[in-house]
Order: sequence, then structure tokens, then C-alpha cells
Amino acid sequence: MDRVRNITHKGKSIILVDLSDSQPNDTLEALPAAKPLISKAGPKSALVLTDVTNAVYNKDVAGAMKEFVSSNTPYIRASAIVGADGVRLVLLQTIIMITRREIKTFANREQALEWLINH
Repeated sequence: MDRVRNITHKGKSIILVDLSDSQPNDTLEALPAAKPLISKAGPKSALVLTDVTNAVYNKDVAGAMKEFVSSNTPYIRASAIVGADGVRLVLLQTIIMITRREIKTFANREQALEWLINH
């Protein structure tokens, strides 16, 4: 499965970081692959949808996620996440607090995509 890719929704380009059902090693491989795609969008222009539904986290993944969000901040226009519940939600809240980024949570991809195309 290609976990990082560009998708188009109603004519807008969105970077999908699909970590759904991932194990820690999957996430640790996907995050570095997403960085060049996000930075290529240019300053304050990337629309990013991250799906963490049923993703398995550990200490290494938590650290990698914090670094990923911090390093991509200059390129992000809007960021949405799907599947952040339980431990995933706690990690997200920590990341938001540390990075001071607005990352909006949604119940499903369609809601997230609709929000992203309006930003």
C-alpha cells in the first residue's frame, strides 16, 4: 500500500498520509516519505489529511510524529486528521500543544476533505 500520495478532491490537491491500520514500522517508514511531498508544495500551501484509524503507536512513533509535525509546519496551509481516538487523541493533543499547530479532527475522510478544500 502506498501510504503517502497526492489525491485530488473537487479539484484541490491534498496530500494523504494514510497510516490507517499501520504498525509502528509502517508509520516510521511513511513519515519520512511524506516530508519531501509536503515541502514541495511550498510555504504555507500544503493541504494534508492524515488517517490514523486503528494505527498502533509506541514511544518511537510518538517521537517521530512530533518531529514530523514540527518539521512540516512552514509548509502547511491546513491539516486534518481522521481516526484520532483514545491514545491517538492524547498523542495528537500533545503534538498540537508542543507545535502550536491547528490540526482539525474529523470522524471520517469525507468530512476532513470537505474542510480542507475550504482552506
